[in-house]
Amino acid sequence: MPQTRTCWRGERGVKTMPDFGAVHENEAAFDVAVAAITSGDLECGRAILAALRDHICSTGEQKSLQWLLPKALETLEALQPCTPIPTAYVREEEAVSH
Repeated sequence: MPQTRTCWRGERGVKTMPDFGAVHENEAAFDVAVAAITSGDLECGRAILAALRDHICSTGEQKSLQWLLPKALETLEALQPCTPIPTAYVREEEAVSH
């Protein structure tokens, strides 16, 4: 029996992390992550992608390394929070350029 991994707890109850394995299971897990992200559950989507990335790297499954890992890494990179530029810094730059 596969181990159940909790992704998040929320109003709708406990959601579990999808199972990883060969390329087909990993592709299904990637699709679950994208669906979570698309529906606004960014934290869960990130958690699934990070776990998928770690699984693929630890197992070295070739098809997942070739096809899914680049997509997972690209998506994780796109989800990185942006650091806002402090307003005072922007105002100082505007004053200098005028």
